[in-house]
Amino acid sequence: MSLSHDQILYLYNGVYRGYANYYSFAHNYNNLISTLTHILKGSCAKLLAAKFTLGTQAKVYKKFGPYLRSSSGAEFIKPKYGITLKFNTKIGDNIQTLYVKEKSLATLNNLSCSKCDSIYRVEMHHVRALKDLNPKINGIDKLMIKANRKQIPLCRVCHMEKHKTKKI
Repeated sequence: MSLSHDQILYLYNGVYRGYANYYSFAHNYNNLISTLTHILKGSCAKLLAAKFTLGTQAKVYKKFGPYLRSSSGAEFIKPKYGITLKFNTKIGDNIQTLYVKEKSLATLNNLSCSKCDSIYRVEMHHVRALKDLNPKINGIDKLMIKANRKQIPLCRVCHMEKHKTKKI
């Protein structure tokens, strides 16, 4: 409910693409996609009805159209029928950051240290909670708070340096 219309559509589209890709080899793919579209689009319409206090799905479809188009142009994915013989690996509309202002540039394929920008032996540093961080003592904590992340990529040297610092 707290997300914007676009973010809700991006999340539902991500779930839809995941199921569609997983079942793309099934012999009854068209039936599955039809059912999946009906369930997910109905669920999305109910959520938008509650968010915008419209009451019913019919009012949501009347206001936003059959694909629940937002004012910025985002809409629910149109179903594609027909069996495919390859997995869809193309990344479509990425979910923009939902709760943070700055997006992490690190990805699973291209990690670089957030402190020194090294790409050699990069690992993820984790904390249990953001409230445990102290930006006055450590620069890495400051980076984690700025990015609003409980994990951050660090090279092995910076990671060991972080764990050697004493907590006050």
